[in-house]
Amino acid sequence: MKEIQIVAYKCRACGKVHYPFHDRCLGCKGRDFEEIKPQGCARLLTYTQIFNLPWGFDQRFLIIAIGEFENGVRAMGQLEADAIEGLQLGMALNASWEPVRTQFGERIFGLRFEPLP
Repeated sequence: MKEIQIVAYKCRACGKVHYPFHDRCLGCKGRDFEEIKPQGCARLLTYTQIFNLPWGFDQRFLIIAIGEFENGVRAMGQLEADAIEGLQLGMALNASWEPVRTQFGERIFGLRFEPLP
């Protein structure tokens, strides 16, 4: 498992966390940010299933989720589950930075969530 390669930005004036980067804070319009990394477990905010996948995916479907980390960073990634039954909003997720597919013989890394038992 590799370190999660996401960098979020926290406004130094009001504390609002942005991911991806915005030129100005969406809260106070400030321009001074500190870089932060996702920390801790995530909790499931929302999810959806995609059945019509683009070329390069060998799964029948994907579950895509938005998770919020303990330090407020919100990010989208693949959710490892066999079906949406049993998923509950707010449930704890483990996050990792792993290969999510192979394209032209090269591994493509991305954010992957897995429900915690």
